[in-house]
Amino acid sequence: MRIILTILTLVIFSHAKAQDKEVESIKSQAKQFSEYLMKGDREQVVAMYTSDAKIFPADRDILEGEQLANYWNPPGERSWETSYHRITPVEIKVIGNEAYDWGYYEGTSTNGEQTSDWRGKYVIIWRKVEGEWKIYLDIWNRIKLDD
Repeated sequence: MRIILTILTLVIFSHAKAQDKEVESIKSQAKQFSEYLMKGDREQVVAMYTSDAKIFPADRDILEGEQLANYWNPPGERSWETSYHRITPVEIKVIGNEAYDWGYYEGTSTNGEQTSDWRGKYVIIWRKVEGEWKIYLDIWNRIKLDD
């Protein structure tokens, strides 16, 4: 009986450690997303999504494929750039090769003359693709800032 309890304890501990590793990997990917966004590296932002990803920006239709790429890399000149971006997860739950993550985001955009601070809430569904966590569904909307 003692051996069974020891094995069970080891299995539970190993699973918890594996879960912690995956959560840290997702947090690292979210941080990388913010870094790419602040650097203006829009191609890398798009590369963080799965090939069949969908985004759900507020007040817009669901975007996928070329629409998703154009959202992050609009044709023509971009007048606003993201100078600050941070994702703060409240909960990340890993279920096999998929995970969900919800929390808050915040940032600052500038166009050289004006600055706009923003904040909102999000839900991300992640998928593990070839050993790397990528965004499959990305849903967000802003929260009105107190003036």
